[in-house]
Amino acid sequence: MSHIGGEIALQPEKRFSRVSTSMRKQPFHPASSNLGAVGPLFAVQFLSGVWILTQMSFFPIYLEEVLRLTPLVLAAVIASGQAAGMIAALWGGGLSDVLGSKRVLVTGLAGGVLASLVFQSEWPLLVVPLWMLGGAMGSLHTLGGSSYLTRAADPQRLGLLSALFALCMTAGGALGSPLAGWLLDTAGFRLYGLVGTALVLITLAATLPLLPALAPERNATPQLGGGMLGMARRPAVQMLIGLRFLPTIYYGMSGMLIPLMINQLAGNKTTVALYGTASLIIASAAQLLAGRAADRFGHRWPPLIGYGTLIVACLGLALFADHLWGVIAFGILGAAAAWSLASLLFTLLSDGVPRAEHGRAFGLLHATWSVAMIGGALLGGALTRLSPGLPFIVAGLLNIGSIVLLLAFFAHIGRDGGAGSVLEPALQPAVSPD
Repeated sequence: MSHIGGEIALQPEKRFSRVSTSMRKQPFHPASSNLGAVGPLFAVQFLSGVWILTQMSFFPIYLEEVLRLTPLVLAAVIASGQAAGMIAALWGGGLSDVLGSKRVLVTGLAGGVLASLVFQSEWPLLVVPLWMLGGAMGSLHTLGGSSYLTRAADPQRLGLLSALFALCMTAGGALGSPLAGWLLDTAGFRLYGLVGTALVLITLAATLPLLPALAPERNATPQLGGGMLGMARRPAVQMLIGLRFLPTIYYGMSGMLIPLMINQLAGNKTTVALYGTASLIIASAAQLLAGRAADRFGHRWPPLIGYGTLIVACLGLALFADHLWGVIAFGILGAAAAWSLASLLFTLLSDGVPRAEHGRAFGLLHATWSVAMIGGALLGGALTRLSPGLPFIVAGLLNIGSIVLLLAFFAHIGRDGGAGSVLEPALQPAVSPD
C-alpha cells in the first residue's frame, strides 16, 4: 500500500514480527491477520446486527403502542440512549487502549444482556434507564469491535476488511428484521425481547472462547481523561473528527427526511420500504467496492470520490426534492456515499493514529457521530419547514469542507511521516490482558 506523502511503501514483513506460536497458547497477533483470523469478529457483528438493528427499529413503536408516550417524550427517550452512548464512547475508547479491545467488546455484550430486558417492563422509570444502558453498552460494543479490527488487520487489507465488518452488522439486521416483524405480529413484544436476550447471551458465550485475544499495546496509558483530551488537541485527530462529523450531518437529516419525502410523494408505505431495501443493497455493495479500492489504489482517492459523490447527491436532492424519482435516485446515491465513507474512516484512522491509541480515537469519533446524528436531524427538521431541498443544500456546502479537510489530513500525515500502524516498528508478543 502506498502511503501519502513521499509515497512510502512498506512490505508486510517489515511492519510486523512473525509469531509462530499456537494461537491457543499465545494471544492473537497482527502478524497473522487475515480473513480467517477475524472471522469470529465478523460472526459477532452478524449476530449483534440481528438484535441491535431490529431493536432500534421497533423500540419507538414499543414506546408509542405499549407505553403510550407522546411524540415529544418518545423522541426524548430515544435521544437519552444516544446521549448515554456518547458519554460511554468518550471513556470506552480509553478503556479499550488500557484493558484491551476484547475486554471492552465483551463488557458491551454482557451489559447488553441486561439492557435487552427493556421490553419486559411497561414502567417508564425502568424502561428509560435500561434503554440508556443499552446505548452505553452499544458504544462499548462498537468501540471494542472497531479497535479490535484495526489492531488485528494488516493495513494493506484494512479497506476490504472494514467494509466486511460493517456489512456483517447490516446483513444481520436484514435477516433479523422480517423475523422480528413476524415474531412481534404473532407473539408480541415480551417474547421478542426474551428471544433477543437469548441471542445476546449466545453471542457473549461464543465470543469468550472463539475470539482470539490481542496482545497489549506497549504505550497505552491508564490516564483516560487526560489522554482523551490530549488526543483531541492533535491536528490529525481534529481533522478526523471533522471528516466524521460533516457527512454524518447529512446522514442524520437524510435518515429522517427522505422516508417522509417519499411517503408524501408516493402516497404509500410500500415505496418507502422498497427504497429502504434498494438503499441497503446498493450501499452495502458500495462499501465493498470502496474498501477494495482503498486496498488496491491507496487511501487518498476513494474518500475523495466518496465526499464528491455525497456532494452530488445533496445537490440532486435539493434540485429534485419535488420529484419521486429524484428523491429515490439521489437518496440511494447519498446512502452509498455515506456508508462507503464510514468504512473508509477505518483506513484514515489507521494512517493518522498510532495503533496503541485506536480505542481512544474511535471513542472520540463515535461521540462525534452521536452529536452529528442528533444535530443533523434537528437541522433538517428546522430547514425543511422553509424548503424541502434547503437541508440538502446546507449539507452539500458543509461537505465541501470535508474535501478540504481530507486534503489537509493527507498533507499533515505526509509531513509527519505518518503516525498510524503502517509505520510502526514490529510488535513483540506479550501476555494478553483479554
